[in-house]
Amino acid sequence: MLSKLELASKQFIYKNNLPYRRYFIEENKIKHRLTIITGQRGIGKTTTIAQYMSDSPLKSLYISMDSFIVGDLTMFEIAEQFEIQGGQLLCYDEIHKYPNWSQELKSIYDTFSDIQVIASGSSALEINKGSHDLSRRAHLLKMCGMSFREFLELSLDISLGRINLEVLLNDHQNLALGITSKIENLDKKILPLFNRYLKVGYYPYFLGVNDDICGDLLKQNIDASISNDLLFVYPSLDGNSIRKLKVLVSIIMESVPFVPVLEKLKSLLEIGDSRTLKDYFIKLEDAGILSLLMKSSSKGLSKLEKPEKIYLENTNLLQVLNSEKGTIRETFFLNAVKQQYKVSYPKKGDFLVENKYLFEVGGHKKGFKQIKDINNSFIAFDDVEVGYKNKIPLWLFGFLY
Repeated sequence: MLSKLELASKQFIYKNNLPYRRYFIEENKIKHRLTIITGQRGIGKTTTIAQYMSDSPLKSLYISMDSFIVGDLTMFEIAEQFEIQGGQLLCYDEIHKYPNWSQELKSIYDTFSDIQVIASGSSALEINKGSHDLSRRAHLLKMCGMSFREFLELSLDISLGRINLEVLLNDHQNLALGITSKIENLDKKILPLFNRYLKVGYYPYFLGVNDDICGDLLKQNIDASISNDLLFVYPSLDGNSIRKLKVLVSIIMESVPFVPVLEKLKSLLEIGDSRTLKDYFIKLEDAGILSLLMKSSSKGLSKLEKPEKIYLENTNLLQVLNSEKGTIRETFFLNAVKQQYKVSYPKKGDFLVENKYLFEVGGHKKGFKQIKDINNSFIAFDDVEVGYKNKIPLWLFGFLY
């Protein structure tokens, strides 16, 4: 029954077992008996699974749940047959496209104690909803795109360590000197590499295509995330809802960072209540298209709060817009820091991190005027290799993960 699936699995591992291991592999994050990996399209979930399977000594099987080879087999039936054959590592991909995935994963976990299961899907929010039955069983991991550090490692075939935020703030000058020296030993300069990362480096496929094609792929990603992924995981969405989501993205893209005026947006989109609009914001953030910046006191859109500002999720998405440098800088900082730390909207300055550290983001001439005399305030400034005192090179925040 599994012969075709086993052949497809071997071909999958051979094709996707690329040499560079991202942080999910390097930090051995995948070690629970049931791991669910979520994340947006194109950030490397499938490749990570292939690499983990290749590195593992366990008898393994990869299944893409949207493949025609699966036929009428259920997730449970696949696990049952695999267990009979002595299988030990079972990997399900694209589970958000399979109905009742949460219930079947629960049954698989409870029934087959000798099988390690990895499951992945593109829509984190729906998987988190579905995981309520799995809360005591599954280890949930959210995967993000490439950091600047990973981009350098992959591009230059070097090894660079992650940096903790507090270490970065206290010793940024020595850290920057060490990294730039290592880059210069390869006859490269950090700032041109950083500028390329901002344009095409967030998605791992950047090495395989030229920069112009990357832009086309990003446009396709945005459209597919809305038209396909969201439609799969939210069956209640109809064609009209998808159209409104696309219009909302277009409106936001015209003026990023976008400051939402709910009543105006409701009128433009012909939406009757704020709850629906906020739900659209959440879905688009979940799909990896938007980043919502909330007040530090906010508990999210479940309350009456609205986002103070809305950014695109990463700087690569901005390249299709020819955005201003200031927007690109702020988008990079938010994306780089939020993966590991809480980032919120402050009364003064651009970003508040962990309710403690205040940041202004700008070019090399950026000063402390707006955050003068505030404790734990810093400037993240661009177009410089090495900083001084509380002025830190913007690129260095790309080493937080």
